[in-house]
Amino acid sequence: MNFLKVTDIEDIEGLILKKIPTLEGKKETCKLEHSLGRILCENVVASLNVPEFNRSTVDGYAIKSKESLGASQGIPAFFTIKGEVLMGENTTKKLESGEAIYVPTGAMIPTGADSMIMIEYCEILEDTLLVHKPVSTFENIMLMGEDVKSGDVILKKGSTITPENVGALASLGIYDLPVFKKFRFSIISTGDEIIGEDEEYRMGKIRDVNSYTLSLAIQNFGVVVEKKIVKDKFETILEEVKKSTENSDIVLISGGSSAGNYDYTSKVISLLDGGEVFVHGISIKPGKPTIIGRSNDKLIFGLPGHPISSMVVFNIVVKKLIESLYFCEGSDDYYYGTLSHNLHSTPGRTTYQMINKTIENNEIVINPIFGKSGMTTLMTKSNGYIILGSNIEGLEKGSRVKVYRF
Repeated sequence: MNFLKVTDIEDIEGLILKKIPTLEGKKETCKLEHSLGRILCENVVASLNVPEFNRSTVDGYAIKSKESLGASQGIPAFFTIKGEVLMGENTTKKLESGEAIYVPTGAMIPTGADSMIMIEYCEILEDTLLVHKPVSTFENIMLMGEDVKSGDVILKKGSTITPENVGALASLGIYDLPVFKKFRFSIISTGDEIIGEDEEYRMGKIRDVNSYTLSLAIQNFGVVVEKKIVKDKFETILEEVKKSTENSDIVLISGGSSAGNYDYTSKVISLLDGGEVFVHGISIKPGKPTIIGRSNDKLIFGLPGHPISSMVVFNIVVKKLIESLYFCEGSDDYYYGTLSHNLHSTPGRTTYQMINKTIENNEIVINPIFGKSGMTTLMTKSNGYIILGSNIEGLEKGSRVKVYRF
């Protein structure tokens, strides 16, 4: 294939799935207590009502609402107290006309009652209840199925489990969840200049950055089974990539994707079992020299070595692909603001411009951050990015822009 014959960013996902049709989210069952952050592979449907019975939302007395009409502080309504309902009791008590039964918050409403009068508006004289305020039908009562009805879809396929929806699932007695199995990732940083945390730093060396940023970014939807540094020796890179394809579903190779003498990634992929490079260059900035290939049904990305370029490609290609395979909806986290400066872009390439947000006169101002792609501080200085399409040459100061958070 032609080296660096760039592929449009919009075509990447379809091309990957065409080349690896078996690439899809595998399914497994996860216990509720271990489900935080997991993504559902099926709709979760309620098999019962919540609540399962009419229950009180206050401490007070169950009565017939029509019998409290006209009640006031000076002229109360009178009821005969006929016992109480205990918390957690499946009561068989039945309320007759002129009667009241004590019911604590959360307990079952006895048959015949259609409202609860709060205890604060009651007065007790031996076995007689004086009610000083009228109540309406179903006041202070949560009806059976009012929260959830049997058959309702509680969470849709593609939903991410949060502490808030864990509570709803527990209330329904759902303790085993159908979730997507996390993709297994291998991360390989290449280059004679790259050193790990256990290696002594010497002038000319560069500390490994990408394996740390990538592994943390992966944690939300994948598992990093290994990360390693491989020096620029073709046979060694080939052997290590081969091992990684056996251990993982997706291999991320950082560095070695451009046209330098020691950029071996493309050749390595081609020599793997069932190896094929089907993307060598994407019409984006930064990240143009990105490689995408496969070894049989294993997906391999050759990411740029520069940290900012590597993370941009990861977010807009790898992460978006996984979210699509997991059927995630509305995963884009964005806001709008006003551009502070004129901004130029490269026609024919989709540009991802790092920005910093400030607030001026209660307005969100978007400040482009400029710097070379090798500057690791670009990411720390920025808190998002804007996308300039391949068909425009830039944006003018004062333009309203859409900003994506990392």
